[in-house]
Order: sequence, then structure tokens, then C-alpha cells
Amino acid sequence: MTIFIVGAGFTGMQLARMLVLERNKVVLIDNDAEKVRHASDALDCTVLEADGNSIEVLEQAGIASAQAFVALTGDDEVNMIACQLVDSAYPAVLKIARVRNYAYYSAVDSAGRRMRASGSDAVRAMYGMDAMVNPDVEAAGAIQRAIEHGAIGNVIDLKNDFMLTTLGVGADSAIAGRRMRELSGVEGWNGLVAFAEQETGALIPRGDMVVNVGDTLGVVSRTSDLARIAQLAQAERETFRRIVIFGADRVGSMLIPLVAAKRYAALWRSIFGGKPAENRREVIVVDRNADRCHEIAERHPHVHVLCGDITDEALMNEEDLYSCDLIVAASGNYELNLVTAAYMKSKGANKAIALTASTAYGAVARKLGIDVAIPMRGTVVDSILSHLRGRNISAIHSVCNRSFEIVEGDISGKSRFAGKKLRELGELEGEFLLLLTRGPDGVTEMPNGDTVLDAGSHVVLIVMSGDAELLAKICGK
Repeated sequence: MTIFIVGAGFTGMQLARMLVLERNKVVLIDNDAEKVRHASDALDCTVLEADGNSIEVLEQAGIASAQAFVALTGDDEVNMIACQLVDSAYPAVLKIARVRNYAYYSAVDSAGRRMRASGSDAVRAMYGMDAMVNPDVEAAGAIQRAIEHGAIGNVIDLKNDFMLTTLGVGADSAIAGRRMRELSGVEGWNGLVAFAEQETGALIPRGDMVVNVGDTLGVVSRTSDLARIAQLAQAERETFRRIVIFGADRVGSMLIPLVAAKRYAALWRSIFGGKPAENRREVIVVDRNADRCHEIAERHPHVHVLCGDITDEALMNEEDLYSCDLIVAASGNYELNLVTAAYMKSKGANKAIALTASTAYGAVARKLGIDVAIPMRGTVVDSILSHLRGRNISAIHSVCNRSFEIVEGDISGKSRFAGKKLRELGELEGEFLLLLTRGPDGVTEMPNGDTVLDAGSHVVLIVMSGDAELLAKICGK
């Protein structure tokens, strides 16, 4: 597969690295000489110093033979225009743009929904994009999911009442010291361990692997079983009456209406039960920008807005912010988010969530005592990869610092395993674990060796990152 990427920043580099690992032909374009030099030294792909929104440049580089075009510059307008240019001449090429301006994103997304509902594809022709990714929307959604489930770890929504949650194993855990095959015998354990992060590294577990204190497990379960599973792992699941959000720029401003009491009552009631959230939750927003604070105060009158620096001890003590149930550090300064979240926990905050630059900060965050780290750029790469892996793959979720991927996809009639039992997949070369299946009848379940992978079945599995060949064998092309 030939893929053009315009923009050699952090996200463009990370995406190109993943695609090269999968043996794709990648053409990376940027007009910044320093970025081009760095990319040329670091990546085994074609790197060009040029303007990626020039159709002449793209044609000379071979866009006519490409299957996909991804625009990841720092300018939304450039990304959108570049997609429109490619669409005008090569409409068959899959076009993906990163768009951070929420007004643009919302307008295009709304138009797309209307057009799809009417059965028309005119919106694609109008905007020239087959897919659009907004990193702020992705990150805010990930933070919201973590809050919904008590900030016990990162949460991946697998739909149909199933999820994958990362859980730390505490010193008094009921599962510590047990082998994986023994967990099913622990009363109340209705989960499947997808991966384990131990001192020796990350791995897909086998039956004889021992669960150790300090391990981090990725557990697939039903939503209704999560509280009991978290209790067995000794991961404290909390209800939050007082939340402090540090940073109200892009992600923080999107997060406010998702967690603020008046907008959150029904969801809170469905997850935790009890009285409506508006009777028991306080949301406090802290930001340095006076104009932004004024705008938020007008838009969300039920939210307490403080204009100031969260490192100001006088402000923190006066407002008693250290006693909050949860601190969410969601500013655009990722390093400051880590420091803020760790400091607030050290001063008494019960739980902490930090927005970070990438998945590489996950281990650092855990050592700092931060409960959940949301990788901003990692969510963008995963979203783009899900569009590039083929029509049978619907979602990619990287875990364990991108060592593994949780993949959602469908078994096509062309898969050589369609109609076969799971135990018959043992002949495949490659490491994987099937986590969930949903048959044509719509029933989702955790599989066993006798589970049949019928054509049309939806599957969730974990594989080594970049093993696109294995995915193609299982799901079919």
C-alpha cells in the first residue's frame, strides 16, 4: 500500500514509523528543512522537502499510484485544501485530514451525518475528505470514559456493554500470586486478561503466567462486572463529588460540559446509581487566561471558574483545591500536566488524570502516582490507522506503549478461517488473543476454543503492533 503523509511533525513521524513497520510504501512531505532532515535520518521511507498542498509536487511524487493521503500539518486550512486538491484529480485515493478547529470539524461532521442519513455521498465531494480526525475530541472522550469508571485506569469502549480497562494489582489483591488459568476460579472474576505489563515488559498472557503485585493488567469485562473485578485487583473505584479541571483550552473546554453536574446526571445515575449528579458534584475550572475564564463562566454558570495559576499556593489553599476527589490536568502543556497531577496527588487529591503528549509517558505517569494518562497524539495515530487497515477493520487502540494493538474488525467471507472454530486458528504464525466475538445474531461473548468465526462476525483481538498481515489472514481483505 502506498501512503502519502503531509506533515513531518510528531504525529506524522509516529504514523509514518508505524506504516513503514507494516511494510507499506510511505512518502512523507514537509516544507520545513529541519523536520525533513530529521525524518530522513529516522525513517526508511521517501522524505521530500516541498509544499504538500501543491498538486504538481504530489503528482511528481507519484500520488496517482497511492491508495491513501493523510494531511497532518499544523494548519487546518492547509490540510483541508490538500485533501480537496487530491480529491479533484484522484477521487479514488482515501483522504484523511487532521482538523483541530472544532467549528470546522463540527460543521463537516454534521454535514456528513446528514448526507449519510439521506444516502448521499455528496459531502465527500464537497469537502474532499473521506475521514476527519480531531485530536481534542478524541482526547476529551478518552478522559470522560476514564472518569465515568472511577479513574481506575484507561478505558476502551468495546460497545455492547463491554470494555477494556487497565487495572493495577495491589498488595492485598485477591488475584496476586495466582496463575492466569486460575483467575476464572476466583469468585466474582468475570474478566479476560488481554495484556499484562510486568517488570520484565509487556506481554500477551498465557495460562501459566503469574500475576504479581505491581503488575498492570488490561482486562476485558462487562460494564456491570467492572466494580467487582477492580475490587479483586485492589484498584480503588471512586465516585467524584469534587473535580478540578486544570486548563480550559481545547481539550479542557470540551471536557467541561461532559463532566459538569447538570449535563452528567443521567449518565452518573446509570453508571453508579443513587441520586442525580447535580445534587452532589462540584466542578472547578482553573485557567490562567482571563478571556477564556470569562467565556467559560458565561457558558457554564453552574461551574466554578478560577482565573489563576494552579501553582499559586494561596489560591489553592483559599479554595481548598487540594482536597478534591479528582484532578484532571488537561492543558496544552503536557509536561506541566504531569507535574500538576503528581503534585496535586501528593498534596491530598484522591485521583489524578493527566493529558500527555504520547503513550511513552504512560510508565512515567504511573511512577509519579498518576492514575490515568491520556496520550494526545497516540489517539490521533490510532484513529488514522483504523481507516488505513482496510474495510474489515473498524478501530485500532494501541496499548503498552504501542507494543500491542486492540483491534476491532469483521470476518469477511474471504477469510480462510470463516466458518472455523477458534482452536483451528492455532496454525497461524503470529501472536494474538481473541477477546470478544459478536455473531450475526448480535450476541457478544468472550470466546472459547469451540467458538465459530462465522462470516460477518465482529471480533475484538489483541495483536503485536504492525502485524497487518496477521489481521488480513484472520479478517480477510
